[in-house]
Amino acid sequence: MSHAPRKKPTTPSPDKNVIYLQKFSEKKEFENRKEDNNGMSNKIEFVDQTLRDAQQSLWGFTMRTDHMTPIAEMMDKVGYRAITTVGSQAFTVQVRNLNEDPWERIRVLSRLIKRTPLRGSYQIGSLSSFDLSTPREIITLWIKRSVANGIKSFWICDYQTDMEKFVFFARIAKAEGAEVVPALMYTSSPVHDSEHWARKTRLLAEAKDCVDRIMIEDASGVITPEGTRELVSTVRKNCEGLALEFHSHCNSGLAPLCYLEAIQSGVTTVHTAVAPLANGTSLPATETILRNVRRLGYSSDLDEDALTAVSAHFRKIAEREGLPVGVPLEYDLFHFGHQVPGGMMTNLTRQLREVGVEHRLNEILEEIVLVRKEFGYPVMATPYSQIVGAQAVENVITGERYQQITDEAIKYVLGYYGEPVVPIDQNVVNRVMGSPRVKQFVNWKPKGYDKSVEEFRREIGPELSDDELLLKILIPGKPVKQGEPKKTVTPPSIKAAAPVSPPIGFPTEFNVDVDGEVFSVKISPVWSQTEKGSEEETLKKPKGPKELPPGAVVCGMAGLILSIEVKVGDSIKGGDLVAMIEAMKMRRHLHSPHSGVVKEICTREGEMVVPEDVLMLVE
Repeated sequence: MSHAPRKKPTTPSPDKNVIYLQKFSEKKEFENRKEDNNGMSNKIEFVDQTLRDAQQSLWGFTMRTDHMTPIAEMMDKVGYRAITTVGSQAFTVQVRNLNEDPWERIRVLSRLIKRTPLRGSYQIGSLSSFDLSTPREIITLWIKRSVANGIKSFWICDYQTDMEKFVFFARIAKAEGAEVVPALMYTSSPVHDSEHWARKTRLLAEAKDCVDRIMIEDASGVITPEGTRELVSTVRKNCEGLALEFHSHCNSGLAPLCYLEAIQSGVTTVHTAVAPLANGTSLPATETILRNVRRLGYSSDLDEDALTAVSAHFRKIAEREGLPVGVPLEYDLFHFGHQVPGGMMTNLTRQLREVGVEHRLNEILEEIVLVRKEFGYPVMATPYSQIVGAQAVENVITGERYQQITDEAIKYVLGYYGEPVVPIDQNVVNRVMGSPRVKQFVNWKPKGYDKSVEEFRREIGPELSDDELLLKILIPGKPVKQGEPKKTVTPPSIKAAAPVSPPIGFPTEFNVDVDGEVFSVKISPVWSQTEKGSEEETLKKPKGPKELPPGAVVCGMAGLILSIEVKVGDSIKGGDLVAMIEAMKMRRHLHSPHSGVVKEICTREGEMVVPEDVLMLVE
């Protein structure tokens, strides 16, 4: 009997990793590789992600400004090429959860960090959510106010298909004196080949007049060392001399090896974080990469004493606040299927926990694999990862695939997010086109896209400054003026495995009112095979859905109430917009299923809701 030869694995096994590093250390190999790089710089620069992507991945954006300020001046002494700070997504967390002014954080950091440029971000379609509806003048104002408050460099990740809009905003950023660094967002699929990345790179090279550098970003952490070598080589051949940066997450455990391969292949700048906020779903540790690149014969201007002080500071913060410290993850083949980015995984787990369905995480990840394939293999990065993830959550929670379709999924199928690499599954297209809501998005254009800043100011608050106006648009329903910053935060969970389910009916989530502010509290008992507790009592809890009052309008989805668009006494028609809910980083419009008069509003802005919660009564 003959057997087909076994294919070699595409990623190194742990034993091969050692051989891989040893190979890099051999002088002859090293010299050969350097000659192939045609005179590339021998000096490696570092972009620090501790204050942005690292804390998003491990701490869920809960790092406070007072965690940063005591060490900011020391960070400035390390010698980074840039220090990244959070963008609009984290602005929302700062305001809602930390009670901080995000603009003030940037101003404070820019006063303390004087030598190293602060890198912020903007999106070309929206301030924060991914509904493509933020007016052009508002995004322009965001860029200008970011620079005015201290941002000197911008990272842009959602340029994927709309280069015209990308160039428009990049030129504004350049006119303000800022550096523009678009990200070439990597993903792995059967259809993303070298020609695809060559074509993407050429688009950026054609916009060279407003692009300073290109960042190769692997937000999902799925690139392999071999894939890194091929990708960097392809980008270098097509980038017309633009400097390259490399950014990857440690979800699969391969990122530290990929960084060495990227450097050997021509990358001169890498993104890292100090050790306490590295690894896990975060980025590689600065200390480790620095040590390895020097061993390979490259140089760096980083001050190791200052770096050690910064690392020690954030380790103390983690210990004091009970926040997780990153540890290397084991290689998990499943991750290459769902490809959920590190920051999104943390946020997804938190959001599922908030509505009591964290135990269904693995089920949702399996659904993400299928939805992504049906959607034509979009890049699992902003905004596509959220579009795929939100629809997967709907498919699992409702119990029927595509019974409820998110607005962003409808827009994606209609082509508003660009053409996918391969056609969308026809069955999904048919299901979406049969949705009653699809008519609202045919020939859709963002409402008020050409509205001026002053028109917004007159509508929202003539007394608001530019910074306050942007916060009010970004976070509807939240007061602009902030009180005292919160000194405690809820440590995020970074476990990917679902816990053992408690007995049916056991209450695990409570809303606690403290001085008028409602907090969602989840209690997770520990169950084992031998200690089951009093199951008989828990089984006596009421089961099944609660009876709805007449005229009830239910939330229909889990998320955060952003705004209530009607008030008691208003007469509304079926289909009218009555509220906006944020779920999976997207704003979702909630429409009344019937006509009548608003008799009672049962929720409030800023409250977390689950699908069966009653939003209001309309009779």
